[in-house]
Amino acid sequence: MAFILDELEKIEKGALAPVYLLYGNDLYLEEEAINTLSAAFNRDSKGSVEKQLFYGTEKNDDPFIQSLVNIGMFSSQKIVIYKDLPKLSSTYRKSLLKYLDRPEPSTLLILTSGEGQKSSLFTNVKKHLSVKTLSIWSPSENQFPALIQRKIKKNGLSITPDALDTLVLSTNDSLSHAFAEVEKISVFVSDKKEIDVDDVRTVIGGDKSFQMSDFLTAVEQRNLYEAIHICLALIETGVDTPYFISSLYSFFVNVWAFVQINTKSLSYFPAEKRRLQYERAYKKYREHNFKALFALLLETDIKAKSTSIKNENLMIPLIYQLLK
Repeated sequence: MAFILDELEKIEKGALAPVYLLYGNDLYLEEEAINTLSAAFNRDSKGSVEKQLFYGTEKNDDPFIQSLVNIGMFSSQKIVIYKDLPKLSSTYRKSLLKYLDRPEPSTLLILTSGEGQKSSLFTNVKKHLSVKTLSIWSPSENQFPALIQRKIKKNGLSITPDALDTLVLSTNDSLSHAFAEVEKISVFVSDKKEIDVDDVRTVIGGDKSFQMSDFLTAVEQRNLYEAIHICLALIETGVDTPYFISSLYSFFVNVWAFVQINTKSLSYFPAEKRRLQYERAYKKYREHNFKALFALLLETDIKAKSTSIKNENLMIPLIYQLLK
């Protein structure tokens, strides 16, 4: 089984296959692979690129199949993502396999299978020469150091061997946890070029119980990995997608309205604290298309209430789209 880090580096440097089949249980790696593939496809595209996302738990798969053969009015190229492939309706399986015989060169198709590689559809899709498979299983402990070092290097830093060992041992439950801590450590060391073991111990400290306010603070800071880590921790405590959506909607309404309301300091401390948070967030999100942002929140809320898609399968892609 190829190491996902090597595969992602190949994608960043080389030509793309027309179809990718992702299988494994790590939702962070799934989104990282999808975003790496999408960025590479956009990089090599000459015109506008349309992106469409479908789920196997949705009742009607016809729009997915139609998306493979119909080019958008305003786009000559497209990225089509279908999540939870084993749940594709049997009515449309032959159509998909027929498409894989001669995939459209203007379309990048990304299929995710989760842990469903025992299904007959997975086996039949994997056989096609046009399909490239990517393993997105949660990395083993001995793979964490390379992944963490890559992230630290991207942040313009290095790390001592004992610091790396300490960081791996403290965060090897998930990549989102590991990368969230890397982001905090990178801010903590400031102008230092090398992270040492004292830095790691100071920042990580003990375990923490998170609140929704912690999640919104990570969103305010556009700290992708921290937001994902806190989101997953809250989901484990029973928080569901509609509550996340309600909190995010309220937060972004205030961010959007920041310049339209009274921006003078408020004497009541909690209100002033929130005003300052919205001001900081506005500086980071003012270039966002808020109309599209609110539409995305509404779309996710509808899916949460009308489908059986897991909370994490809805929230992690949403966080990527909001914060990237």
